[in-house]
Amino acid sequence: MRIVVPTLSNILTGFLAVFLVATPREYVKGFVAYKLGDPTPKQAGRLSLNPFVHLDPVGTVSFILFEFGWSRPVPIRFWKLRNKKRDLLKISILGPFTSFLLFFICGFIASKLPERSFWWFLMVKAAKYNLTYSIFSLLPIPPLDGSKILASLLPDKYMEWLVKYEVYGILFLLALLVLWIIPLVVNPFVNFIDDFVQAIVR
Repeated sequence: MRIVVPTLSNILTGFLAVFLVATPREYVKGFVAYKLGDPTPKQAGRLSLNPFVHLDPVGTVSFILFEFGWSRPVPIRFWKLRNKKRDLLKISILGPFTSFLLFFICGFIASKLPERSFWWFLMVKAAKYNLTYSIFSLLPIPPLDGSKILASLLPDKYMEWLVKYEVYGILFLLALLVLWIIPLVVNPFVNFIDDFVQAIVR
């Protein structure tokens, strides 16, 4: 099982890389939700480029140690959206799409930097984290975007049930992480992503 050795350099580049993962993704989702009629992201202070309002402590540590993780989900009250199903689907797809776009941007920047420099390591990690998060967030487990994509496609009563019990999905994710089930399952996937990103930036 792959665990990144937590040297000071790994911790610093990993921590800064999470900024480049969480901040644009969650800000864009919150901004679009606000424009589509839900004031909750603004009321919760999530329409901000301050990375610390978007970081999830456990997800950040998971990124640094296991090279995958998650950010703090933007609170969205789908019933306040002008078209709750269609707009929730748009916002939920926007999360993985933003991360996938950031993967290309960070990878391109890394390819222009001196190899194995501090900034190269930072951009490589940011590219890797964004790609793993883009794919990982599609899992239909609350509060990941995949669960909201699924909810937007379900009949209303099931949609409301899935969103209502989102907190239990968070506990489920934490349990899988503590029991090392998620790291064990995703480790081959993370290794593949690592090789893929290294090949691209070089």
